[in-house]
Amino acid sequence: MEDTINVLIVDDEQLTLDLIRRMIEKHCPDLTVVAEAKSAAEARTVLKSTKIDAIFLDITMPGEDGFQLLESIDSSKYMFVFVTASDQYALRALRASAVDYIQKPIDLNELKGAVSKLTSERHKQLGKKPDAHNLTVESLISNSTQKKGINRLCLPDMHGFVIVEVKDIMYLDAESNYTVFHLSNLKKIVVSKPIKDYEEVLDPNSFFRIHKSSIVNLKHLTKFSKVDGYYAIMADNCSISVSRRRLPDFMKAVVDFNSTEMAA
Repeated sequence: MEDTINVLIVDDEQLTLDLIRRMIEKHCPDLTVVAEAKSAAEARTVLKSTKIDAIFLDITMPGEDGFQLLESIDSSKYMFVFVTASDQYALRALRASAVDYIQKPIDLNELKGAVSKLTSERHKQLGKKPDAHNLTVESLISNSTQKKGINRLCLPDMHGFVIVEVKDIMYLDAESNYTVFHLSNLKKIVVSKPIKDYEEVLDPNSFFRIHKSSIVNLKHLTKFSKVDGYYAIMADNCSISVSRRRLPDFMKAVVDFNSTEMAA
């Protein structure tokens, strides 16, 4: 059938291959698992000989990882859902234009959510009008990728992870390859990822990098000072240096942000 989405599952663990196949066959009638691969090399062989629409792709595999597989093929031909045991790759997966990103152990509801996004994307490719359910899904996808940006972030910490509301982030500080999140409840969360990773996913209309080491949420900016330098004063009274090079763009960003807030 034209609407059927042909799926390739790529994972170096047979148990995961079997689990994803069974879950799809039992719960996802719009998908057909047509092939499996345990490595990037096997996946490339399959892609050369088999019609594949979507790939459920493990990230951490011996030899080439999932991202290296993407770099070695024309990834624009396929829809991707990343499947991995670690949340540390979520931002990179988003930048790789994945349809979705799910973590092991695989939750059925998360799998169904990923499949809904795949079918929605498939409808768009075929130029068909999706049903009411998929319209809702399309709306969710659109909201998360428009200029409004994402609403929540999953931040790994030493005990697991913490989910924070983006609106509650006051500012971010870079400390070597770590990023410190300062929240509106005055709590701090240290994450072992560089600040540039978060700069790429946070809404540029609200978050501005005022210095190589700092990103501020303009919603929590209370003052600007030119005494002995240039400083952004945040809601917790912290003074953060604004680099001279970024100052003109920062001032414009503040004006644009306030204009947008007043018009809302």
